[in-house]
Amino acid sequence: MNYAWEAVLEADKNLIRWEDLRFYPVNNGSPYTEVVFENINTKSIDEVEIMINPLYRFSNEFSDVFNVNLSGLEHIREMLFDIVMHYFVKLDLRQGLDRQEYYIRFLLEEILEGNYGNSIAESIILFDKKHLHRLLQLILKLYRCGSTIYLFKEVMRYLYPDCLVYANNEDVRQLLIYVGQKETETERKKLEFLQGVFLPIYYKVFVFWEYHFGIMDVEETMELDNMVLF
Repeated sequence: MNYAWEAVLEADKNLIRWEDLRFYPVNNGSPYTEVVFENINTKSIDEVEIMINPLYRFSNEFSDVFNVNLSGLEHIREMLFDIVMHYFVKLDLRQGLDRQEYYIRFLLEEILEGNYGNSIAESIILFDKKHLHRLLQLILKLYRCGSTIYLFKEVMRYLYPDCLVYANNEDVRQLLIYVGQKETETERKKLEFLQGVFLPIYYKVFVFWEYHFGIMDVEETMELDNMVLF
């Protein structure tokens, strides 16, 4: 971990919010790295304070502000450094974004602002960041192609690896979903969100959580105490 933006990404993995991070300048940092650690083998960020060598990449910007011969106004200089580093890091992270990544960010911002309804805004935050990005990609794909059933199956397989989605041969508007994990309030709300976003309102859905429904001649689904009747 060398650069400040790498430290921010590692902090994000530990669920540390961007707004909570604080960048502090140090005078005794290594000239070969931007982020300064007591232990040079540190690979994870679990604190909100990140020590930075201000002259590693931004000597032109900070050399006068943090001149060793300059004294006074330390608090103001540190506060200014924190503000500017937040801006610089954001620029670093944006350099790798393509048009779709901007669309995803705009979409998430609109959802969180309640433009698609309060229930959608409340449900989207239930998904962890690892799954949220892919989910937003599929919502954009849904907007472009409108293939709701196919995309619903895709997002279900991604979020629930053991999930199986069946279409009823006798009623094309009826789906049977085996989730493959225990039902909780959070998971139930997430599944309701997915149904509301990807499925037409006239579809009837039957959900089976931990146990699969029995299928004749399929021995794996006909085990006692590990099946449900439908």
